Amino acid sequence: MPPGAAFKYALRLLGYRGRSRAELEERLSRKGFDPAAAAAALQKLERLGYIDDSALAAALSRQARQNRKLGRKGAFLYLLGRGIPEELALAALAGYDEFEGAEKVARKKLDAMKREGPATVRRRLYGALARRGYSAETIRKVFSSIMKEDM
Repeated sequence: MPPGAAFKYALRLLGYRGRSRAELEERLSRKGFDPAAAAAALQKLERLGYIDDSALAAALSRQARQNRKLGRKGAFLYLLGRGIPEELALAALAGYDEFEGAEKVARKKLDAMKREGPATVRRRLYGALARRGYSAETIRKVFSSIMKEDM
């Protein structure tokens, strides 16, 4: 492949959405670029400021909380899945408040289960929140907040 092709391909990938260094490495490898050419392209992109895993981790953390309504554990796994190193993911999730998102998810699910009994509602809500990565403590707080009002 011509020199600079790895750089151009990585730049094109970054034009679609922000990507971590690990994601770009994997995509360049899958595309068949020489490891040395891929490493040089990634170094150049970092030097130019196009790859910044800590800024991407902060943005993905906000997205996990606001759009995806994930709990702390779910957000952590989401960041790891996007190729963010563990220490950067933990730093981005410092001060992550999951109660508001959990309450919104629970209220939405509760509206869909108007005809179910209290035990079924409780079981299904717990499962839905746990699958999104909310802690048991947060789920208990949500239950005490909304179950008294709605049941």
